[in-house]
Amino acid sequence: MMAAEYRKQVLAQQDQTTCPDGRPTYGTSRKLAPSEERSTWIQGSHCWIKASLPEESPCLLTGVCFLGDNIIVCDNENKTLKRFHIDGKFLEEMFLTDPCGICNMPNSTDIAITEPEIHQITRCSFDNAITVDFSIKTEKQYQCIAALDDKYVVGCCDIADPCIDFIDGNGTILKRMKSKNGEAKLFKNPASIACLSSERFLVSDPGICSLICASSTGDVRFRLETTGRPSSVCVDSSGAIFMAHYDQGVVYRLTGKGEVEGMVVNEKFGVSNPLSMCVSKGLMAITEETPSDRILLVKVISLRMPRV
Repeated sequence: MMAAEYRKQVLAQQDQTTCPDGRPTYGTSRKLAPSEERSTWIQGSHCWIKASLPEESPCLLTGVCFLGDNIIVCDNENKTLKRFHIDGKFLEEMFLTDPCGICNMPNSTDIAITEPEIHQITRCSFDNAITVDFSIKTEKQYQCIAALDDKYVVGCCDIADPCIDFIDGNGTILKRMKSKNGEAKLFKNPASIACLSSERFLVSDPGICSLICASSTGDVRFRLETTGRPSSVCVDSSGAIFMAHYDQGVVYRLTGKGEVEGMVVNEKFGVSNPLSMCVSKGLMAITEETPSDRILLVKVISLRMPRV
């Protein structure tokens, strides 16, 4: 088991001007019935959560995911994995060496985190306090990650050899997503990965200003060329695709064929350079480029989808 330093609950500094009124008071808990919408914590369309803790450096929130009614976020600047309730209350954190990308494990309360500096994927469980279950050493310095059954889909942004690999639980490379065009490279800077199905994978690549949907063998199903850099991509349970645009500060909703369907986060939300993103059960979480310490929570189901 990897050595990791765990720090118990401290009170986060909350931004009282942006958090909604009427949320549960500090120290209270609530369990929602399966049929109850989790997003009822948010009044209106959205709210902001402040992720910085006392005496910390400015945050660099490189990865985010939902776990039940919790938000788990990688703070690469402060080298911590942080856990918040969706009402904004800070719960706990664990110190890691280089937390970068993050993903949920299928049918599990485990989370996988990439730590490129030490060539490692770290598996954490959240049954009670955050605990490190085990770590996997990898050949390359992977930044982004997604889970597919008992395998991992991982991306490396190495300038000399950017790639998307499929690896097993031992860190062994099983397959590499290669271009069908001879020596041409399929990716330049794979920043985010999402599994659309067991054989269709989405990769946002700001290096080539494109969102690519491809099979594990490199067959490109569609390529959406963007004006500017796409930073993150995620998929909800219905198969809807969401793409964050770093330069425009917006999030688009796409069809399964890569056609722009609408905008779920526009300029009025005030997002500055969205960096990472996730969506689950009608809620979307978005982090921003450093030095921002904010996490935006958006009620996706409450938003109209204007045609663009």
